[in-house]
Amino acid sequence: MNTLIGSMKINLQPNPTTMSETKRILILMSDTGGGHRAAAEAIREALIYLYHDTVAVTIVDAWRNHIAWPINRLGAAYGWIVNKALWVWKGFWLLENEPKIIDTCLKLLYPLVAPGLLRLFRAQKPDVIVSVHPLITLLPLMALRRARLDIPFITVVTDMVCGYHTWYHPQTTLCLVSTEPTRQQAIGYGIATEKVEVVGQPVALKFAAGIGEKVHLRRKLGLDPNRPVVLLVGGGEGYGPVFDIARCIARRVTQAQLMIVAGRNKLLRRKLETVRWEITTTIFGFVDNMPELMGAADIFITKAGPGSISEAFVAKLPLIIFDYIPGQEESNVHYVVEHNAGAYAPEPEQIADLLLEWLQPGHSDLAQMAENAANLARPEAALAIARRIYEQATRPTPTVSTNA
Repeated sequence: MNTLIGSMKINLQPNPTTMSETKRILILMSDTGGGHRAAAEAIREALIYLYHDTVAVTIVDAWRNHIAWPINRLGAAYGWIVNKALWVWKGFWLLENEPKIIDTCLKLLYPLVAPGLLRLFRAQKPDVIVSVHPLITLLPLMALRRARLDIPFITVVTDMVCGYHTWYHPQTTLCLVSTEPTRQQAIGYGIATEKVEVVGQPVALKFAAGIGEKVHLRRKLGLDPNRPVVLLVGGGEGYGPVFDIARCIARRVTQAQLMIVAGRNKLLRRKLETVRWEITTTIFGFVDNMPELMGAADIFITKAGPGSISEAFVAKLPLIIFDYIPGQEESNVHYVVEHNAGAYAPEPEQIADLLLEWLQPGHSDLAQMAENAANLARPEAALAIARRIYEQATRPTPTVSTNA
């Protein structure tokens, strides 16, 4: 499977088919960080690649667009919370460890949330619904069951190792997870064993199709093909001390070249662009060519987002993780370190020290970590998820009652 994917040519345009019936697939997400939308886009891409115009895939930010004000504004506050008010996130995670409290809160929210979701479902008339966000799993399932809408519901858990309680509901049709620890967690929350499957984290097919030749990519990006390249990313929101890390690397790791992705953080990007850099440094905002950047790099520095880590595994990149969002991302750090695919270094000076060590000529640890990262990769995850979704969408349709 990996060999096939690694060599395949991906045509993202739907091809004509002889099948007349189009299956409608609705993917629910929320723009809290870049990871959930990226997962949704990867799944849609895989569905179109496999099934062409026999599927119509709609991605909806259900929290923002189909839930009543002011609850629908919570997603917009995500960037501010992770950059300025992590204590809020820590409190939410601690609350997540009390399922009875969370369940009570969701029941109180239900009357405000259900009408918009049901209008969405009845307007879209999907053959299957997919959730890629923990806050858009339990409530939609409650709405479907109470309205007696018999639509298959698939949960794609995008947390890598340890997820929120709100991901898991025994009545989900299928629960697709990234790793074995997440599978055990899903079963522990009451989902039947046969409903839970480890498929990996969905990443774009351009990763699965192969990253590209390193020297060619460096030249394409205006880099010296013979000097090591460090890629520094703060997630979709430009999270964490990216500026301080970059400055420390530029001052101390003089043999390297640096690429920095600031994401949606416009203030960070402007601040980075005012610097006179000691080494070759290229600065990006939010990008759609991450496979090229990773393919040109030797080392990837990031926070512990599951999407970024999974992409690094596919790109065979050793990782340095500088931070994590409290709760679900902390276990990702342990996963990377325990599998010797990278290291955790929260301080800029520690990161510079690691780079100086790893970039020594002939240093064996870097090659071994790259191999270990590749062994953890599941480049076919989005395709596996797409197949499970299509199987549910094409199941025989029973008689459906739409009484609210």
